[in-house]
Amino acid sequence: MNRLFTIILFIAAIGTASARADGSPVEGVITSEFVEEPVMMHQLMQMLADFMHYAIADFEPCEEPNSMGDAQGCFRGEDTRAANERGVRPNADISMVCAFLCKYGLEAGVELPQGITWEDVRRMARESLVFAYSTHKANRLTPCVGGRYWGSTSANDSQWESSLWAMSVAFSAWLQRESLSSAQWECIYRLLRAECNYELERDIPTGFVGDTKAEENGWETNVLACALGLFPDDPLASQWFQRLREFAINCYSHSSDGESRQVIDEDIDNTTVADLYRGANLYDDYTLQNHNYFHTSYQNVVMQELGESIVALQLFQQDRGEKPRWHTKALLHHQQEVMDSVLCYLALADGELAMPNGNDWSLFLYDQLPSYSTAACFLRHPDALMLENMACKYIAARQQTTAEGSWLLHADVGARRMGVQAHRVMMTWLMHHLASTADVRPTQWSQFRKEHSKARWFATQKIVRAYTPKRFSCFSWSEGLRSYTGYLTSDTPDRNKIIVPYRAFGSGNLLGWYEVEGCRTDVRPKGDPRVTLDGDAWLLEGTWLANEGALTRRFFVYSTPDDALVVGEEVTANKDVTIRATKGGALAISLDPFLKEERDVLSKANWTNVDGQVAVIAFSQNSRPLPVMADTTLDNSIRTAKLYAFYSDVPRKVSKGEVVDRRVAVYYTQLSARETKKYCRKMRKKMKKNVLLQPFDVFDGRDVYRLHWTDEGVEIKKLRR
Repeated sequence: MNRLFTIILFIAAIGTASARADGSPVEGVITSEFVEEPVMMHQLMQMLADFMHYAIADFEPCEEPNSMGDAQGCFRGEDTRAANERGVRPNADISMVCAFLCKYGLEAGVELPQGITWEDVRRMARESLVFAYSTHKANRLTPCVGGRYWGSTSANDSQWESSLWAMSVAFSAWLQRESLSSAQWECIYRLLRAECNYELERDIPTGFVGDTKAEENGWETNVLACALGLFPDDPLASQWFQRLREFAINCYSHSSDGESRQVIDEDIDNTTVADLYRGANLYDDYTLQNHNYFHTSYQNVVMQELGESIVALQLFQQDRGEKPRWHTKALLHHQQEVMDSVLCYLALADGELAMPNGNDWSLFLYDQLPSYSTAACFLRHPDALMLENMACKYIAARQQTTAEGSWLLHADVGARRMGVQAHRVMMTWLMHHLASTADVRPTQWSQFRKEHSKARWFATQKIVRAYTPKRFSCFSWSEGLRSYTGYLTSDTPDRNKIIVPYRAFGSGNLLGWYEVEGCRTDVRPKGDPRVTLDGDAWLLEGTWLANEGALTRRFFVYSTPDDALVVGEEVTANKDVTIRATKGGALAISLDPFLKEERDVLSKANWTNVDGQVAVIAFSQNSRPLPVMADTTLDNSIRTAKLYAFYSDVPRKVSKGEVVDRRVAVYYTQLSARETKKYCRKMRKKMKKNVLLQPFDVFDGRDVYRLHWTDEGVEIKKLRR
């Protein structure tokens, strides 16, 4: 397909506005219109071709060949040529992507950046592959920096994550198979055999509190699938296959699996789920934790890994011109349940997954893309197909923000992050190449949102969420991470990243924090929150001890059935203190080339409006509310400014037992400045001096709700408009 024609089609699909309306590649540009599979696949391939500008700048030839006389080179990472994740992984991933382009790119009709030739890409693919297999312990043809080698060969000589890197090496080798000598192919075999034999000796880990092993077991399936696909007749293949199924069942493993007599592969043997089950890596509601909290990236990435194993098994064996000998349904184990019970309830209108706890690496990578692809291609899941389509648009838009074809300004781990992102884009293409979704009808977003709108409490993770016709809202009471924060985002395909997930000092978005002289800025909960669900609405009530116990913060968060999110708080002093700064009612607002670098902010005494979209109305009893935008910082690779509903940097002394503040902030995601002013005026009539001590009314865009906060809790009554 002609590249110019394809780009025109793609831009037409993402929106009728210019590709950078209002200075943004997404806001005012991206729509929910579905991009047909051939157009999407060409765009994926072209993204990888454009990425070669970054790749060639990151590549360095080695001065010496390996001990077999083969020229070699390496893609730089945080620890270039080192025998660790920071050295091996970026080289293996980018090598694989270069090899992929050589095999499929020319046929797809993509164009390389100016000054880069296909021979350049072939050379980088070949020489980086040589370095990757030469530095493995099974070959030892070239040492890494410091004279070390990478990889696992046995239970007594193993390296964490090496099987993941080995998978990328295997794909790179398969993609270049026709140009490899028999001696080079023997090196690939030795590498994979060593990694797989280690898998036969090791334990299969399980556990779901804080540090699931679901992801790690997922990447162990990858190397086994690659070995079975490339060497299906190996004498140890049957043992590799059995181990592959064991790891696969114990990725999204659930407590019910121990009793499951479901036969996995009826056409192979009578092995059941229970036969292979070792322990749960999921909570009973199918959620998981990693890095000591509920982490949406780890929730979904297991699906990607299992999908990549399906690709390796099927594609590598098909390439031999024979009917695939090895195949298993174990690689789809509980994917449907995870998708339907967890991911669909956190999916946003742009294809991103909501992050109730924020993230501990770069934000807005849309790293769930190949997870959606796995569900769309191999489960034929219409929701996943729709979400994949949106995520692909955003990844393409993000690449527009860089000059060298990478996907991320200010990448947290540099080439390693870019290699992983290119890896994902490549795998999405391969999944559709292997299992076209042309016969799958994607869900319409409006219907999807409606089906997943009702408020839900994930009790195992202490997360509440709901999706109204106007916006998504959530709050997390994360005990492992000790972070208690939430956020809301608009139900629009292009402007739902104005508010960025953000946590700081144990709180973050919505409640914010105090800075107290001589005290650490923190919060510690007093007991569990009280949560009430009511259709599309939810109410959370809780109490914190803050600033090393100097303050008590009693609060509620009420998410209405339409667009308002109400936060009320009473703060009292537990000892005589000096409050150095008040930064309450916080929202992190994006100011980033990926979204929008400048925002139109209109602020009056009790309200602030951002871009005619996001609004906050604030009332305070003991201090004048002062909504301000301040503290512009780079947070997880996205530049943000903090919008504080209550802000003061004037020191204030308070005595033990004194009420520091009573305050109310109401947030909206689809409200113009004019409407904000109107809503504020109506609220002010009811919100007298004694804030929170008498009932007050909130208009949520559709109805009026009267809230009355007492010692027993919040009473909510719907009034006539």
